[in-house]
Amino acid sequence: MTDATATHCSEIYLDANATTPILPAAQAAMIRVLSDNFGNPGSSHGAGIRARIELDRARAAVAEVLHVPVAGLIFTSGATEGIQTAALSALHPQRGAAAVRVLYGATEHKAVPEALAHWGEILGLTVELLPIPVDQQGRHDLSWLAENAKGAALVCTMAANNETGAISDLAGIARVLDALPVRPLWLVDGVQALGKLAVDWLGLRIDYAPFSGHKLHAPKGIGLLYVRAGAPFTRLLAGGGQEGNARCGTENLPGIAALGAVCEALLAGQWQAGALVVAQQRLKTALQQAFPQLVINSPSQHCLATTINFSLLGIPSKCLARSV
Repeated sequence: MTDATATHCSEIYLDANATTPILPAAQAAMIRVLSDNFGNPGSSHGAGIRARIELDRARAAVAEVLHVPVAGLIFTSGATEGIQTAALSALHPQRGAAAVRVLYGATEHKAVPEALAHWGEILGLTVELLPIPVDQQGRHDLSWLAENAKGAALVCTMAANNETGAISDLAGIARVLDALPVRPLWLVDGVQALGKLAVDWLGLRIDYAPFSGHKLHAPKGIGLLYVRAGAPFTRLLAGGGQEGNARCGTENLPGIAALGAVCEALLAGQWQAGALVVAQQRLKTALQQAFPQLVINSPSQHCLATTINFSLLGIPSKCLARSV
């Protein structure tokens, strides 16, 4: 497909797990900040105070959606930065150890193992990276986890997979970790969970959870990291003391306000999970009727309502994506 064709052809967009259009309320929040509340949240004059109010409003909305303390939320540029910060925070206390065992889901986004290997090298650690196998439903093998997690410094899993839609058994993973003599730190990639899954981040004792705004109708370049109180933390960026000195650099206030607006829309009930399930089933039925040879790869249960992963026998996926 040429650039001109891609620009001008009409399409039904089906790649929302990769990125989403901006919610009108989020766009309005960005414009409000850019035009009216453009001050620096760190300034003590009127414009700065109004900007700080925008920042606090957004953080409060996010905290209410996730049911976590406001103090545990750090605004970032996106999930990749959050993953880097979490990996650094978990590995930094291991300096001086002979070897560090880290487990991660075999279907994890590559940002996780790449970050772990990178920070292990930077910190001079010998990191033993072990992929946690998954079953035919794409869920982690809890028996394998129980056998291999003893002595691990960190376990990394997704809340839900962006390719297959498989929802992880986080409660089962928590039980395995709780049964260990020493509970390892736990990083959960929450990118596909925000606005789609009810996760008890506090009750499960998840230590780190990164999120990315553009996966749920906020703009690109804004995300956040949840850090459990008491979990080791090493800041990735030092400087002017922003984000409680946890993530320095002038805040991306338009992006933060937009993410806050999305969370306010969630709290107002503007997304209904039931409607997504109905839409998913309609699309799945239509695909199966149109293509009798179609194979559904997504799990029949424990699957995100936003995701259908399928194959057509004899047709490479790249060709199928181009034709769709």
